[in-house]
Amino acid sequence: MCAVVIARGVHLRNALLIVGLLACAPLPLFAQELPSSTAFPGSFWIYTGNVGPAERGNVVSMAFLEQGVTVWQHRDLFAIPFVNAQFTADSRGYEWNDRHPAQVGMKLAWRVPGGAFQAGGGMMFERDPIGGGDRHPTAFASYWSGWAAEGRAQRGSMLRGFPGHVSATSGLMTGRDPENWMTRLDGQQGVAVFRNKMISAVPYGAGIVTFDSKRRVWENRVSLDAGFKLVRTFVGGVVEAGVAERRQYTVLTGAVDTAPVAYVNVWVGWNPRAVSQR
Repeated sequence: MCAVVIARGVHLRNALLIVGLLACAPLPLFAQELPSSTAFPGSFWIYTGNVGPAERGNVVSMAFLEQGVTVWQHRDLFAIPFVNAQFTADSRGYEWNDRHPAQVGMKLAWRVPGGAFQAGGGMMFERDPIGGGDRHPTAFASYWSGWAAEGRAQRGSMLRGFPGHVSATSGLMTGRDPENWMTRLDGQQGVAVFRNKMISAVPYGAGIVTFDSKRRVWENRVSLDAGFKLVRTFVGGVVEAGVAERRQYTVLTGAVDTAPVAYVNVWVGWNPRAVSQR
């Protein structure tokens, strides 16, 4: 699914997680193993949480919906035109967090062991408050890899008690700054200290690095989280609720600050197939 930039770059981690989950959704290894068919990968997610040191005391809520169609497949390589829409708002009413972009595009997804690469582009419909335009070309490339996640597919993993992920994304990804090339790297490692059929308890550490071509102060940061989350998986999705202490370094100013964060997010993905009758 598509990479997005939200809340001045603060919450890309959640979008990247969704990218990876969607890209790694169950798909056939070989097209010839199934009758002629068309797949419809899609996802929906919602997130509510504190911004952290960047906007202390501010709570951001987001919702995102994407639907694609797999028009071509060769082994683990997929061509997927897609459409998506997003809504963002915050408790402070800041203009830069009041967003509702939509996007139409095409991407190539390559599934690899434990993760996926994606690259694509398209047209984003979002008003640029400086230039005034409301249509902007987009482009992105991303990678996501996860291990020992709480879903059923990972229960046989050697690292089943140590869920984590790494991801990277880079591209032109927001209509509010349409000529700014943004890059983000992040990783998270947890330890499942408790697990039953209903829920997992996971303390974790995470790191996030962001930078951009226009050298915006708010896009050039290093953040470190030490946190704890409860995770509940269900068929086709996952719910997480957590808290963390975030330490954030602003690269261009040298400022260092810390603040607690709390969040809840829900992700649901699907990939039904329509089988052709020939």
